[in-house]
Formats: sequence, structure tokens, C-alpha cells
Amino acid sequence: MNRTIYFLFVILSCSMSGQQSSEVISAEKLVELRDQGVKVVDIRTKSEFDQGHIPDVIHIDFLEDGFVEKMKKEGVDDPIIIHCASGRRSAKAAKMLMDAGFKQIYDYSGGIRDWSSKGLEIEKE
Repeated sequence: MNRTIYFLFVILSCSMSGQQSSEVISAEKLVELRDQGVKVVDIRTKSEFDQGHIPDVIHIDFLEDGFVEKMKKEGVDDPIIIHCASGRRSAKAAKMLMDAGFKQIYDYSGGIRDWSSKGLEIEKE
């Protein structure tokens, strides 16, 4: 009996290790995850990005061709935080990335608007 339970536990653990997930997060959680080394990707257009962005982010425009391929270069197996202006594009992008096999996507749905409203640091090009 104990062997059977152990065997089922091992199978369940292995099947869960390959699971994908997407989670909507707050600005505070973004800071916490970024401080732990999770990459932050701003998916707004270049002109939006140049007007102001969260420090130390990667810029990959969601509306440009090859978005998923460019994101894959950042690592499919690594957790990634994405954000846009308000959360609409990032919600679409999160689904698209999960469908493409990304393991962990964090969606900062408040986007740069929420970030700015909290008085958090913004860099401009």
C-alpha cells in the first residue's frame, strides 16, 4: 500500500512540474519578483516606451511581427513579468505566451498607468 501511494505521489509530482501558469500581479509584487531576478518585459510600442518606462525592463513590442519569437529568446522556462499601459495588451500577450509554451507569466495588469499613479520611478529615453 505504501509503495502504491509513493508511486502515485511521484507521478503526480512529475506531471505537475511541467504545468504552466499565468498570474495577475500588483506593482508591489512586480518589485518583489524583479528584486528576485525575474525579468520584466514592457510590451508597449516604442513611442510609448520612450515616453517613460519602469527602470531595468526589456522592451519587446507586442504589436510588432515576431513578438512570440522575440519573447522566446528571453526564456520559455524562466518566469517573466509582462506589462503594457493598462492591462489589455498584457492579458492578450499572457494568453498567447502560455499557448506558446511559456511556463510562468506574471501579468502586471495595472501597467505603466498604475506604476505612475503610485509615484514609482520612471525612466525616459
